[in-house]
Amino acid sequence: MRKLLGATTLLALLLTATPAQAADATLDQEIAIPTYFYPGGDSLAYWNQLTTASSKPSIAVANVLNGPTNRKNDDYASVLATTHSAGVKVIGYVDTGYFGTTGLKTRLGSTAAADWRAQIQTDIGRWYEFYGSNIDGIFFDQAQKDCGPTTGSETWVNLYRESSAYVKKYHPGAITIHNPGIAPAACYADSADILVTFEGDYATYLNPPAERQQAAWEAAYDPKRIWHLVYDAPDATAVAAAVAKSKANNAGYIYVTNDVMANPWDVLPSTSYMSAQLAAAKGSGGATPATPAQPTASLVKATGLRLSWTSAAYPGVVGYDVYQGTTKIGNVANSTPSATTFDVGGLSPSTAYTFTVRARDKAGHVSAASTARSVTTAATSATAPTTPGTPTTSDLGPTSVKLAWAASTDADSGDGIAYYDVFQNGVRVQSLPGTVTAAQISGLSGGGTYAFTVKARDTTDRSSAASGQVSVTTPNPPPITDPATTLDSATATYTAQFNLPFSFHHVFIDTDANYLTGWSVQTIGAEFMIEDGILYKKTGDQTAFSWTVVSGVSPLLSTSGGLYRWSVPASALTGAGATHKVVFNGTGDSDSAYSDVITVTRG
Repeated sequence: MRKLLGATTLLALLLTATPAQAADATLDQEIAIPTYFYPGGDSLAYWNQLTTASSKPSIAVANVLNGPTNRKNDDYASVLATTHSAGVKVIGYVDTGYFGTTGLKTRLGSTAAADWRAQIQTDIGRWYEFYGSNIDGIFFDQAQKDCGPTTGSETWVNLYRESSAYVKKYHPGAITIHNPGIAPAACYADSADILVTFEGDYATYLNPPAERQQAAWEAAYDPKRIWHLVYDAPDATAVAAAVAKSKANNAGYIYVTNDVMANPWDVLPSTSYMSAQLAAAKGSGGATPATPAQPTASLVKATGLRLSWTSAAYPGVVGYDVYQGTTKIGNVANSTPSATTFDVGGLSPSTAYTFTVRARDKAGHVSAASTARSVTTAATSATAPTTPGTPTTSDLGPTSVKLAWAASTDADSGDGIAYYDVFQNGVRVQSLPGTVTAAQISGLSGGGTYAFTVKARDTTDRSSAASGQVSVTTPNPPPITDPATTLDSATATYTAQFNLPFSFHHVFIDTDANYLTGWSVQTIGAEFMIEDGILYKKTGDQTAFSWTVVSGVSPLLSTSGGLYRWSVPASALTGAGATHKVVFNGTGDSDSAYSDVITVTRG
């Protein structure tokens, strides 16, 4: 997020408030939940619970499989529509992989920030394509906390600013959330509408080590821009303690659960547990703030402007909500005693807009709207950028292709080319910084034919003519080939070639060659499952089983060009016989696929 406006001054005022002022109101919090459970079977009850009057949260983060995957899911479409209609904001999950800065790779195997940008924009587009107006924003997971690789650099935070702006440009009113899971540097304060500045277990939350302490700037920030996630809180007493701690930490959004690792967001607590949490989160006291003064507009350009207004002197005002017409476009902390400012982006040239501001106190009271400020944005530049070169293609795969083109020039916008918009079959799929003249296109289907063009856009939003068109037909190989396994007294080895960019890679292992005793997959009954680098064992009976991590075992996983190889200690694969049956599976992003069954006898 971004630079903090007036945080130091606001903190000083809060700390010097009189006892009567400080006790005037308690923080009113909203419940925001990572809803990482499938809308079917027993888990469907969790979605129904979300929309009941006694346990309804403000925000629900939807996550199909580390994102929206490659096609619409009708089960999700149904529950997301119901959840949205119930007044819960539905936010789509997008993995940012720290933009590759920690070595994480995209689904296509790249650590380059540009390729992460391409994947992120693809996933954003899919959420809105598949689920339309039932999506209220985007949740960016695995987000960086440092401004850049060196002191004074903002290279990394700018990538997150850009991602948030991208969502808001094409989906006005959308909420953006970044999740570093730990207090980020103050440069992130304006990078999204909400920051998850703590994600961890209850014990750590109550007694955090130095590296998990709340950042100083958070104490004076708008609480409606801070969210804390706490798991493994066992009972109502723990809920009360965690919520009290979150209020002291100025978190306007909170979620506490008794769920535990490995996935602490895959169930909902009981209704009574949630009711206790909602009651504890409720604020009280205070009074409706005075109506803010009419904002003034400055720095009016073709696509943006700055709003300013006099800050409230009363320290109970913690923030302001900013509206463009009837759409809330953001909020900002009260930066008493100086003027509060809010930068508006994503506007269209030569267009009339109205803006109002509402003040908000910590107890959740909201003032009447200020007098509206009407503004007409500046016109586009006199001439359009020159037409980009016709794209050339490379690295054509079943689901992706790389494009490159000759740069455009711009004579009169003042700042040169701002963006290149890439169109796939006439639909914009990416908007790239004007310094970038190449794109990784993903999300294609094997055996499909696609046409691509590029337009340059200047800082006034004036676009060039479309480039020449290039067309490709993607190859369509079998999803999984060359499955093989070996088993001796010491080691089990599994190899397979995955030809599509799956989010998850599985090996299902039937250790007794009896399909009746394990989890049914294809024609085997698996007692064990490897998911990427983790080995799981099936526990429970056939009707109520679960997968439990096998402790002390880390399958040796190596990959190269889609070839996956796992080595597992044979002693970890307990079973009734020497003959094992194995099935390889890929799922997520590409359609789920299975290999043939491989049978192996211990040598």
